[in-house]
Amino acid sequence: MILEFSFNYLSSSLIYEKIMLRTAKLFSLESKIVKNGDELFLYVESEDSDELENFANKLSLELPHSIFLHTMDAKIVEDMPEEIYVLPNTAKLPIPFCPQCLQEVIDESNENYYNIFQECEVCGYSVEGERKNYKESFTNIAKSIAEGLVVEVGTFYGTYNVGKADKKCNDIDFDILSYDLFSIEKYTNATSSEIIALGAIEKPFLRLKTNLTFKKDFEDLQSELIRFKLPDDFVLHLLMSELHTLGIDLIFITKDKIASQETLTLVKFEKEFEPIECVVSEEQVILLKGNKGLAYKKLSNEDLIPHIGAFFSVIKEHSLFDKTVIGVNISKEYHNDILVYSKKFGIIEYLSLKFEFTSMQDVFDAIINTDQTGAKLITNYKNKFSEHFENISAIKFDEQVFNIYKLWGIIAIVLDYSKHKDLSKSAQILENSASSFSGLKGPLIDYKLKNVDSKVYLDPLMTIRTVMSFRLAEVDQLSLSYGVVESFVEFISTQLDEIKQEMKTDAVAITGSLLGNRHLFSKLTKEVSVNHDLYFNKELPVDGINIQYGGNELF
Repeated sequence: MILEFSFNYLSSSLIYEKIMLRTAKLFSLESKIVKNGDELFLYVESEDSDELENFANKLSLELPHSIFLHTMDAKIVEDMPEEIYVLPNTAKLPIPFCPQCLQEVIDESNENYYNIFQECEVCGYSVEGERKNYKESFTNIAKSIAEGLVVEVGTFYGTYNVGKADKKCNDIDFDILSYDLFSIEKYTNATSSEIIALGAIEKPFLRLKTNLTFKKDFEDLQSELIRFKLPDDFVLHLLMSELHTLGIDLIFITKDKIASQETLTLVKFEKEFEPIECVVSEEQVILLKGNKGLAYKKLSNEDLIPHIGAFFSVIKEHSLFDKTVIGVNISKEYHNDILVYSKKFGIIEYLSLKFEFTSMQDVFDAIINTDQTGAKLITNYKNKFSEHFENISAIKFDEQVFNIYKLWGIIAIVLDYSKHKDLSKSAQILENSASSFSGLKGPLIDYKLKNVDSKVYLDPLMTIRTVMSFRLAEVDQLSLSYGVVESFVEFISTQLDEIKQEMKTDAVAITGSLLGNRHLFSKLTKEVSVNHDLYFNKELPVDGINIQYGGNELF
């Protein structure tokens, strides 16, 4: 009898493959791994059906959930395949601990109990150290943290400062490390899809909105949107285990240089890695930043235009070169546009989201010169918010690239949500307000097109005019901010439908750091996927430009 396990698995980290081989070896079963693109297959054969059942049960316990796993299945087949997949000999990646190692480290009867230098062919760290029980070290440091001290902690991939989550966090760029998923559910409004992603073996950061319970228990903290994660190496895991016994399930973790009173330096990492951060919808999980545990890495290439490079990295990863593909580039940093690629005609810029203003006065003058309605709007706005209008009219812009995010920054300044002259910082305030909105629908904001020299552009003035009208009508900040984000997604969705009808496109590739907006990403994946095959980068951050694996450039 031959049992086939199939996985749609987008990672090249080899975690699943190594666990499969290790588990099959325990049962002395004839096994074979086959890989076809993103499809991973494991075949095991035995004349004893009970043995195959036992193997399947064991494998289900050994294989961790991964953010890169989309689907899995098991069935009986007639024959073993002739082809075989040989695992490449690649450098060991800094991945979090596998389920088997975790079980050994927390088992008091096991020789590896509280041993952070666990040896493992799947997740074993390359840093060498004395194999022993380190419980006393973690117990002492946990007591210091419980007493309010800040501790410098050396992990297998970097050095961090940690401590109790309290008012000292307000002056630093901090994240929250949680003992377990229950604590994250207790203190945030995380969705079920986000909780599943947080528990994956990659242990990603997710930016979440805290709830009333968090505000009550951590009333000194000012931030509502905070990145949360679970421990992703044994140093942090065992430290959180000891803190849990003291009644502490959340601590802050930061790279910022702050005064620490004690240190925990059991390991000296060989290379620093940035933990990955993700954004999650019901349909998708994508990477925003980070490289810890990933086989792909981002390369710099000054000769490649960033937004085009990001678009083609998706085409390369998904083998879409024979398709007609729409590319939507919505980076916070780079140029935004909608591209169309085909082997027949190459690449064209279908719609530019580019615009330019020199100052806030330039914006107001442009609206006045549009038509009588625009001139009247500015007059009414100036009369109602005279002091604010006078203050912001003097703001001048020093931006190399104007894009949708910078437009949101201008809107935030116009609406008096932000005092920052930096458009990215102003946009962040509007974005945070949109993320804090808990309603179902925001006001409809106009994103209109205009033709200039036979080319189509976004008209930013219509968007600004619309939000000014809603501000005059005293629409609240959260719903108006959400309307700005929501209406942009609806605008993009409409454009994609029209392009597909006109150019018979096969797929849509979306890139750019604006995907990190939780509301935008969820709404985008839900609405666009109805009429289009939607693709994102697999193991590259959303602004990825170039990719490399095993020393060979893929693009």
